Amino acid sequence: MVARSRMGGPWSRAQHVARAFQDVGHEVTLAWGDDGNCADPIAPALEIPVPSPLGLPEAIARHTFPLASRLGLMGRKPVRSFEEVLWLTGALDERYTRAAVDTLRAHMRASRPDVVYSEFSLAAVIAARAEGIPCVGSGSQPTTAAYASDPRKSAGIRRLLRERGMPAPASSLTILEGMRRRFIPSCPTLEPRAGERAVYCGFLDEPPALTATPRDCALVYLGAGSVPAGVAVRAGRELARALGCDVYVAGVSEAVQAVGDHEVTCAPRFDVAELLPRARVFVHHGGQNSMMDSLSYEVPQVVVPGRVFERQFNAEAVESARCGLTVLEPKPALIARAARRLVDEPALASGIRGLREELSSLGGTKRIVREVETLVS
Repeated sequence: MVARSRMGGPWSRAQHVARAFQDVGHEVTLAWGDDGNCADPIAPALEIPVPSPLGLPEAIARHTFPLASRLGLMGRKPVRSFEEVLWLTGALDERYTRAAVDTLRAHMRASRPDVVYSEFSLAAVIAARAEGIPCVGSGSQPTTAAYASDPRKSAGIRRLLRERGMPAPASSLTILEGMRRRFIPSCPTLEPRAGERAVYCGFLDEPPALTATPRDCALVYLGAGSVPAGVAVRAGRELARALGCDVYVAGVSEAVQAVGDHEVTCAPRFDVAELLPRARVFVHHGGQNSMMDSLSYEVPQVVVPGRVFERQFNAEAVESARCGLTVLEPKPALIARAARRLVDEPALASGIRGLREELSSLGGTKRIVREVETLVS
């Protein structure tokens, strides 16, 4: 059983993990909330409540947050810890957590799963603990309480836990860290202090075979709400001029713009498996999936992390490992200048191949399956 939180990245990872268990004959149920991120579940699905950002009434949040995302307002406020992320997305709201825990517990009583896998879902960990079912899940160094936390955001969770006679640590992140295994989709070079019960698994899937495909384009994805869509599009135009190639800008409305002899193609989504083998540079917001996609295709990265703690952590790790450059201010000219440097100075990305080999050696989802099978056998 895989439970997830309200974000596209966790859903993608949950699907990868679920498929790996299915491939060796295990039955899987995906617990999901229909928030628009969860498409095409690969296993039978259990619908659970959807958290509402900041705990606002859903009717208000439905209109407020898409507007904030389009205008890039969410990138103006610093986000200093994963606890704050959970609070902002509504996952620490006491009313939501009660409903999600009760739904999950009812299903667990009916189906008695051997193990619960939490994709950063606090409700899944609480429900599994209440039902006495082993719980494992995803983790990372920047989502530990030791890295950064804000216990003030977790008052409602502590109240709920005390009412149910369960330990109530100051930080909700400590609850996630208490899982029996924490699978880190990274490596010691990038995350050297991932915390207790951490199991590094590197790339979740086998990285693609690299071919001699001409590197004739650049890809831009600056996240949902991190910067205004117009900034991402202007960055695409600056890149087309600086690199002399076509540019694809994801996360924005569909459009095609001519820049000299090249085009800037904009769309909500692209298939990165088609574009990254051709990419000279990937400009992204510092999300875990984007970083790993770049490394799997050996594409130099320009990371524009904004004011989000985890993205800043990833940006520093990428630059320290000589896999790319960081641009702290989301200004198109600075982004294009960094991309040009990566093309002109290959030494700045000389660590990509070695890091790709390290990530490839750690076992991915196959290691997750082996570890879980051993745990519950």
